[in-house]
Amino acid sequence: QGVDRKQACRRTDMRIAVSALLALAAVARGEGDSPPGEGSPIAPADYEPRVPGSAIFAETFQREWESRWVYSTKEVYSGKFEAQPYAVEGIAGDVGLVMPTKARRYGLSRKLDAPVQTSEHPLIVQYEVSLKGGLECGGAYIKLLNVDATFDGAEFEEPTPYSIMFGPDKCANAGKIHFIVKFKHPITGEWSEHHLQNGPPMPPTMDEVVMTHLYRFALQGDNKFSITVDDNAPQTFSLLEDLDPPIIPPKEIDDPTDLKPEDWEDEARIPDPDAVKPDDWDEDAPFQIPDPEAVKPEGWHDDAPLKIPDPSSSKPADWDDDEDGEWEAPLVSNPACSNPGCGEWQPPMVANPAYKGKWFAPIIDNPKYKGEFKPRQIPNPAFFEDAEPWKSLAPIGAVGLELWTMDEGTLFDNVLITRSPADAEAFTAATWGKRHGAEMAARYLKEKEREALLKGSTWTERLMYYGTQAVMFASENPVPAGLVIFFAVASFLILCCMPSRETAERPTASGSRGKAPAPRGKEEGESSKEGERDAPVEADAGAAGTSSAKAPAKSKATRRTPKAAE
Repeated sequence: QGVDRKQACRRTDMRIAVSALLALAAVARGEGDSPPGEGSPIAPADYEPRVPGSAIFAETFQREWESRWVYSTKEVYSGKFEAQPYAVEGIAGDVGLVMPTKARRYGLSRKLDAPVQTSEHPLIVQYEVSLKGGLECGGAYIKLLNVDATFDGAEFEEPTPYSIMFGPDKCANAGKIHFIVKFKHPITGEWSEHHLQNGPPMPPTMDEVVMTHLYRFALQGDNKFSITVDDNAPQTFSLLEDLDPPIIPPKEIDDPTDLKPEDWEDEARIPDPDAVKPDDWDEDAPFQIPDPEAVKPEGWHDDAPLKIPDPSSSKPADWDDDEDGEWEAPLVSNPACSNPGCGEWQPPMVANPAYKGKWFAPIIDNPKYKGEFKPRQIPNPAFFEDAEPWKSLAPIGAVGLELWTMDEGTLFDNVLITRSPADAEAFTAATWGKRHGAEMAARYLKEKEREALLKGSTWTERLMYYGTQAVMFASENPVPAGLVIFFAVASFLILCCMPSRETAERPTASGSRGKAPAPRGKEEGESSKEGERDAPVEADAGAAGTSSAKAPAKSKATRRTPKAAE
């Protein structure tokens, strides 16, 4: 029974361990979850772009987009856009405007029917970007141009004034979502750029399944604006607090005529000017020198060559000295150089005890230190006060794509300008929302394919896979992993270490319960010895009649040891 119980415990332990491992891996990677959407992958839906009636400007690039947009004729803009389908066909027949060629500059614009006043709120601007070829270095932003009805798109170029520039931009590891406002100074009349600091993070630019991202900003009035990426919660910012440089200049500025005096000491610590290099300091001493205590090994062959002709080789029989030249045996290592060596002997190099390197004066506190020089402050002649700069933002007369890229396949689509938040959400649901669902389903299937490939087809490969996933999950989530391990170990201890009900209720010789009986062989041997050792005592007790409880023991002892019973 003991052996059977141990084997059962081992099997239970293995089942618990494997179950815990599988559960941990499932928690780590969400195995068993349904794909995004409603169970099965979302099938492409019929696409009927419905532009909301409140739209001030809308562009879906579906048909005859060339008739609405104008290319810049400037020489630097050699790139030509193309209408192409998405990487994942989430909406049947849907296309977007693509920059198909890398290392090109693109210039394209479209005028609005009438300029839009940014002082009227809310004002919502949104568009979509799909990076079919990734984005290593290039822009995917749009410019809302500050132009009037006389604007000629053929003259569009980088210096063309804009009101707001918005969208992603990246080169190498530096990527961000731009929100740049141009503001006209009410005193000087100069236009200046003001950049959003610490905006929302940029979505991934390299996806195994290409995803489309929605970018939206909304001017809300009261100096507030929000930015939304995809279906994430909008982040709200302030025109007065979150732009750099601030729209409102400081009241005071540094006096440009207040220059730092020549004798101003702004170094807190300096080399000691009184320090002198010691006379015994040799800056030219080498770092290593030949070991002066080294001795050339006895038997060193100074004149022996490192290579000698192979004495075991002989001239081939078909060698012709007249045609092939004088035959020479191939060279081999000289065996005399193996012990102890041959050639010019040189002692090994050791550290030079006299080496000190270049001498530098010690660094001390500067007794003449005055601190960092700061020019005096004077009133800023360009200072102005404007508690509501949102009312003075420039109007929007056109939408422009003025870009340079080192990537191919950047796609733009569904540009919308409206004042209705509800219409913006409805338009988003009918365009980006449908496509996003299909892309998420495609990503889910891709992940499942990769997961199946990693799992393998055998139990060993799957156990290795789940073990790796469990270790990764445990390292990233130590608390849940610890709880799983704790309950697995606790279950094992309870099942294997707690006595069974049968053992707990087995009666003993005295009629009590709960004490486990001794093994059979040991019980018989010890009982025999105890009977022989206790027989005289039990016999005397029986003869005197002092204890009736000893009678069975006496009878038992009498049968086994007659002499002791007498």
